[in-house]
Amino acid sequence: MRVWALFFAFLYINIYGQRYTSTWYNIDNGLPQSSAKAIVKDRYGFIWISTENGLVRYDGFSFITFNNFKVNNLHFGEFIGDPLLDSITVLNNFHENKIIIKNRFPKLARLSQRDKGSFSKGQDFAHRVANNIITSNFYNDIHYFIQLKNSTYRFAEKDAVIYKNEKGYETRISIPFSNKELNNIFVFNEVLFINDLKKGKTYSIDKGKLFVSEKPTLFNDPHTKIYWQQITNQTFIINRDNIYIVENKGNEPSLRFLVKYDEIGNHSYCSMFYDTDFNKLYLGTLNNGLNVLRLSDFYVAKKEADFSNNIYYASLPSGKNTIIAEDGTEFGKEGIVNRYRFGSNDNYPMMYNNSGDILIRKRNSIVRFYKNSGYKKKDSTFIKKGFESLIKNGDLYGATFSDFSSTQLHIFRNDLFSKPDFVYNFKSFVNTFFQYSDGKILVGTSDGLYSVVLGSSTITPILKNTHVKSIIRTKDNLIWVMTNKDGFYLFKDQKLIKMPNDRGNYLQSAHDILEDQHGAYWISSNNGLFKVPKRQLLQYVENRNTPVFYYRFTKRDGFLTNEFNGSSQPNASVLENGEFVFPSMDGFVFFNPARIKTYYPDRKQIYIERVKIGNSETRYFRNVLDLQNDYKTAEVFIDIPYFSDLENLYIATKISGQESSEWEQIPAGKELKYTISNLSPGDYVLRVKMLISPDGEFEEKLIRFKIQPFFYQTVLFRVSVSIIVLIIIMGIVQLTTNILRIRNKALKQIVHNKNSELKETSLNLEVVKSDLQKETEYQKKLVETISHDITTPIRFIAMLSQKLYESDDVELQKKYFDSIYKSSEQLYQFTLNLKEYTELYKAKNIFEEHEYIINRILETKKKLFCEIAKERGTIIINEAKEHVYSKVNESILTAIIHNILDNAVKNTFQGTIALGITENKNTTVLSVTDTGAGMSAEQIVVYLNLFKNPKLETPSFKGKGLGLHMVIHLVKKINAEINFKHNHPTGTIVDITLNKN
Repeated sequence: MRVWALFFAFLYINIYGQRYTSTWYNIDNGLPQSSAKAIVKDRYGFIWISTENGLVRYDGFSFITFNNFKVNNLHFGEFIGDPLLDSITVLNNFHENKIIIKNRFPKLARLSQRDKGSFSKGQDFAHRVANNIITSNFYNDIHYFIQLKNSTYRFAEKDAVIYKNEKGYETRISIPFSNKELNNIFVFNEVLFINDLKKGKTYSIDKGKLFVSEKPTLFNDPHTKIYWQQITNQTFIINRDNIYIVENKGNEPSLRFLVKYDEIGNHSYCSMFYDTDFNKLYLGTLNNGLNVLRLSDFYVAKKEADFSNNIYYASLPSGKNTIIAEDGTEFGKEGIVNRYRFGSNDNYPMMYNNSGDILIRKRNSIVRFYKNSGYKKKDSTFIKKGFESLIKNGDLYGATFSDFSSTQLHIFRNDLFSKPDFVYNFKSFVNTFFQYSDGKILVGTSDGLYSVVLGSSTITPILKNTHVKSIIRTKDNLIWVMTNKDGFYLFKDQKLIKMPNDRGNYLQSAHDILEDQHGAYWISSNNGLFKVPKRQLLQYVENRNTPVFYYRFTKRDGFLTNEFNGSSQPNASVLENGEFVFPSMDGFVFFNPARIKTYYPDRKQIYIERVKIGNSETRYFRNVLDLQNDYKTAEVFIDIPYFSDLENLYIATKISGQESSEWEQIPAGKELKYTISNLSPGDYVLRVKMLISPDGEFEEKLIRFKIQPFFYQTVLFRVSVSIIVLIIIMGIVQLTTNILRIRNKALKQIVHNKNSELKETSLNLEVVKSDLQKETEYQKKLVETISHDITTPIRFIAMLSQKLYESDDVELQKKYFDSIYKSSEQLYQFTLNLKEYTELYKAKNIFEEHEYIINRILETKKKLFCEIAKERGTIIINEAKEHVYSKVNESILTAIIHNILDNAVKNTFQGTIALGITENKNTTVLSVTDTGAGMSAEQIVVYLNLFKNPKLETPSFKGKGLGLHMVIHLVKKINAEINFKHNHPTGTIVDITLNKN
């Protein structure tokens, strides 16, 4: 019989809780949808999350969403299968489709009846239970079963559980149990546990055998919530906001406390997963996304009262696991332990004297708190004005005095401070001193480091123009010099050796350094806490080319601030229980260095298999990457399941092949990738090396890729070119042999060429002659056109001038003057556009680039002829009200309307001339209607035939009808149509039809 005593021995345990940092992920920063219904880790180290919009792979810094499956339902549920066998299965809602995750990639698979989580047998339905989420509901009218590797538990009867072994034999186990209590079950190592929270009992069934425990435990406590996930074999106990995980301990289950999380009840958590490799707890919700708790073994002790000052520079170890701050507060890692009435003192060094009393400087005095009184009694010793700092090193005490122009350092052999044993003067402020040998001390000032021989006036500079902050001896007797902005140094053999900086240059301002039991240094700075193997620093001392790899801890690891503090005295403490304490700008940081893990990638979990070429989708490749010659950029992704701070990753890449490069650091970001660009065609090898241990060990991966050449870069092309060159050379040789033959034919060829040149010259002369004739004819046409168009206005002005001369009537003269002015103004405007007339017959573009309003042409011509028409008793009316647009050459259309309106004015007395526009879908019709003498039927036929005659290109501008001949020519030029018809009872209607297309 298996004994479960150890399992049931867990009562309410008083245990210190781990700190944590919380990070939320949802649809705004990585997830395709704000539900995380199930969480599992595959055998390759990647976290998989099931959501309502696909599956998500998480590698610690980026999310890759897979939702392009050929299915209509992307609402996925719980994971089943076995990650160790590289087989993780997930079904969507209603078990319509099955996705299997294998080899780090999900794909659609055939769904079988065995995969489904529920089935019917007659009228009974049975649902598989693979996890027990906090918010799950179970019903008594539904049958449930748990499928184990070789056996099955069925819950089909009230007050009974049916066990079926690998041979198919069933055992009925009677216990007071109903399906609604399935919320309180879990399976551990093939053993079923059922907890009765009301009666405080726990039932365990091992291979059909029942064991009952009535001991009160966290498992059967009424305040307990249980979460169990079969695929991960993890069970969590949540009790009063404390989260525990069930673990193996000597092949028996035990509880391990993880964290106290006060917000566990504030969200609809439906999935949980604890990553033991990186000490992270994943909490998935139904609607708020994924919450990742980064558990920490760092503890921050501070005063919690409002407006408390938690900026500390100095402290002293007190007892086994506490420290005393300069204000008398005694801290343990969980907070304040005791308070001593030290009062208000300076926030700088405090120290023990040889009797264990505490000495603190307060303005110009030294306050002494006596150990034998429990630090309750004190006295004060006045030193003198200008007292700046109190320093202790070994058995020597130091006091500095400043007058703002120089500093005095007084050295005392005892703590009576009556008379100094040695006095030294420095031009800059003295921060610290350190006795490194008998009769010799190092003095650190604001402008450098000096060596002083006690009892002598010899002061030897060692380092200049550097602010030395403190000097520290580690337990291995090495002496370290910490500076303000110049890093830290090792003092060895009377020389300073500068240590290399970290990648972020945060160690430029290092404070304290402690050595742990495992050969590592811990260094605090203004931006983080660093850990580095001592061996690497000492190897660097011997060989400056030896790399040093620092591991940086930040707020994400559990601090409240990244900024630590330091002063002239070593302020970091090593407690009796082995814990380290560093002062910071927000409390004291306690930790056991043996429990603080550093995380490095697993050498077997580095994958280079994804590439994004240009703007295309990311695709996968195996072994060899083939790039076409027209590629612009190719981003090769480096996939690493690494769930710690990316700043601690050391990744470098190098290209070798036809073109080569040096090792190049890959910057840490949301994606780790190397971009291939501007490489000539050929075969290459991409080398990727990664730091995988604190000892400086690297793992290197090789990826071969090939860039296809252009056709002119291929061997075939080069061979072809070589053959062509040989043919050309042979042709040249053959040509050389024919030179004499060619010379014999030269005279005949010259004569032939001369004859050809004469013929060509003759033809050119004919062309020039023809062009001159056309130019002469064009100029003649132009003069006739302009003369025709301005004849009527000028004749009208001349007539008015004669009437003005003959009339003595002042009013009538005023009328004539007004008509002459208006006609002259319009004639002037017309002459401004004469340049456009020069282009009428040369113009090749019959369309404008932009549309214009036809109405303005009608209005302009109306103003030009209105005074002439008025003199004849005729009224010109513009009936076009709506704006009509056209792209027909504006100059040509203006000339057409000008001549038609001119004819109408000449032939109309005491009548009306109407200008109109009619717009249809494909045409625009301009009409000029007059009530004058009109055209005869014979004239209409003649002009219509003239328009329809395709051979007529250039009118004869002589005799009568000059304007209409020109109009017909211009109408044909713009591919329009003209029509003449009678206006009853008298007059003529002329329509110009413009094609919109």
